[in-house]
Amino acid sequence: MGRALSVLAVLLLAGALLWLPSADPVRVAALRVSDLLAQEVVRADGSRAPLAAELLAGSAAVRDPQGRLLLRLGGVRIVSSAYPSGDLLVHGLARRSLASALRQWAHQSGGTLQLEGELTPAPGGLNVLVELEPAGLALRADAPDGASLAVRSAGWRPPGREVLFPPLAAILLAILFRRPVLALFAGVWAAMFLLRLRAPDSGAPGALLRGLQDVGTRLLWPEVVDPQRLQTTGFVIAMLCMVGVMTRSGGIRGLMDLVAVYARDARRTQVAAWLVGLAVFFDDYANCILVGTTMRPLCDRFRISREKLAYLVDSTAAPVAGLCLFSTWIAFEVSTFSAQLPAAGLLPSEGYAVFLQTLPFRFYCLLTLLLAGAIACSGRDFGPMLAAERRARSAGLLVRSGGRPLVKDAATHLDPVPGLTPRAHRALLPLLAFVVVTTLEVVRVGLAALRAREPDLALSDVLTLRGLTDLFGNGDSTRALLLGSSSGLALALILACSVGVGREVLRAAWTTLRSLGIAIAILYLAWMTGRACDLLSTAPYLTALLGDHLAPELLPAILFLTSSLVAFSTGSSWGTMSILLPLVVGLGIHLGGDSHLGGRLLMVMSIAAVLEGSIFGDHCSPISDTTVLSSTASACDHIDHVRTQLPYAVVTMLVALCVGYLPCAFAGHHPALSLALAAALLLMLVLGFGRKSAPTALPAP
Repeated sequence: MGRALSVLAVLLLAGALLWLPSADPVRVAALRVSDLLAQEVVRADGSRAPLAAELLAGSAAVRDPQGRLLLRLGGVRIVSSAYPSGDLLVHGLARRSLASALRQWAHQSGGTLQLEGELTPAPGGLNVLVELEPAGLALRADAPDGASLAVRSAGWRPPGREVLFPPLAAILLAILFRRPVLALFAGVWAAMFLLRLRAPDSGAPGALLRGLQDVGTRLLWPEVVDPQRLQTTGFVIAMLCMVGVMTRSGGIRGLMDLVAVYARDARRTQVAAWLVGLAVFFDDYANCILVGTTMRPLCDRFRISREKLAYLVDSTAAPVAGLCLFSTWIAFEVSTFSAQLPAAGLLPSEGYAVFLQTLPFRFYCLLTLLLAGAIACSGRDFGPMLAAERRARSAGLLVRSGGRPLVKDAATHLDPVPGLTPRAHRALLPLLAFVVVTTLEVVRVGLAALRAREPDLALSDVLTLRGLTDLFGNGDSTRALLLGSSSGLALALILACSVGVGREVLRAAWTTLRSLGIAIAILYLAWMTGRACDLLSTAPYLTALLGDHLAPELLPAILFLTSSLVAFSTGSSWGTMSILLPLVVGLGIHLGGDSHLGGRLLMVMSIAAVLEGSIFGDHCSPISDTTVLSSTASACDHIDHVRTQLPYAVVTMLVALCVGYLPCAFAGHHPALSLALAAALLLMLVLGFGRKSAPTALPAP
């Protein structure tokens, strides 16, 4: 029944998307103008350089006395004779896409960029003309000194509804057959097949074979050699090996005995997992791996299903990191909309203040944390999760019969070395080393980034709310997680060797490493799916398709649903935010002026709606990396995790939409009132429809 409902939901989603009219090709092209900046131009000396680098070094860009780069942006237009468009907003979309891409290029070069002419043309600035042709997308940039640069993306064509097929097919196949590796591989192969079909001289058989080759060359290899992907993979491997070592050395058993003083039954163990998830607030990846791996043995002792642990892990990862001011998310979230704040009469530096104003409207994240806590505290469940919990309690089946956990049994059934006395410090010290080293590295990198921008930065400037959030946000969290997990693993090995079981724990680390094959494969396939969606322009297509149906009071709800669909289809919350948030400031200010809300309030609600929808879509998507990591850390069947979590996430989303955004926009509800009503409704649903699985006090199996 649960599988049928999941399949039906995906089919209804696909039908709804296909029923909508096609997106305006020029609008989609305007959202992809940023791609042209990576095209190379030939310099006077014959060398080549990306267009973005030449624009930032041209006569339209100057440096102020502090060394910051200032670029004047003049007129930006996008035209097409092949695809006539009556949408006058496309020029603004092209301008914002270009401005956002230029700022990202400057950041990658180690500097910051101030743009004059972000929203309206600046006199004496760089003039840009983009033309959508039948043969591709072309750009010409005319500098104030008369220099002109031109690039062309040959073969680019506006996407159609077919770009929705690969991600939806992967999701549907994964739910239907419960084989995520094959489903995700089919999705990326379908994406490459569609890209090959766009070539005018490519037939279906040739496109099928060349598409298979492209899966390896255009998708897999770039992900394999990407430094951040390698660091993330290394972090996952090091953390799980560390847990294997701590288990074999008796550290996890000692930690379980320590926590068991409070967690004496299944209900209290779930509450403990929820609280630990709230405590690991600084990064969603760290939350998934740390909470899942350390709480899994205790959950197994009290016959808590792996699906329930994965839900508690996943529901306290992105939601708490996305809300917390001192997390690796904060700077990214603020940077995606702060540059557009002059449209609201604000300075870009006021982005953190605007972020604080969005917090009362972050309905989905707040309600997700509340629902997870209510489920844990009450011991009640409904839907597929109830069946999973009853199966685990009554029969002791932590994983469904026939289920395929992402971590093999060899890694989850490790026991301490016989005769070794369990000691909690053999787990607590490595975990503490992980947290301390990760935090110090984030602070070190963040402080270096702040001082690069402001050489005279004082310590008092850092020890402020904005300073601390900026500090954590600018830290390289991926590298920090790798260093922290490696430090924790090294200390775990040292502690194990100190009690004479070094050879045994090395064997345990190798056993854990061997069991990670499927998990790593799914993680890379999820990243490849996101890259394939980017090549197909899936996210811009959805944005352009759904962005035409806007009314002032409906704007937050529509943006919430739009960002949910984009994130669900692409498996990326950050990618969704980076596409939609640069658009909503001007849109909210413009539409809000004609409504009772006012432009400022509608802008704040719209920013919050995009942030929340992005996290909800990512939370539900089986091709999301955090969803994969939650399944991996909990040793759960990946599709079972998605299937059991989906009803809880959808219920929370509907309550956030119907009790949160719509009443706040139409009736002018204060967000605190909406949150109180939504919380009461969720508690009533849990207590009224939820059922207890079994008596919670059970002997260890």
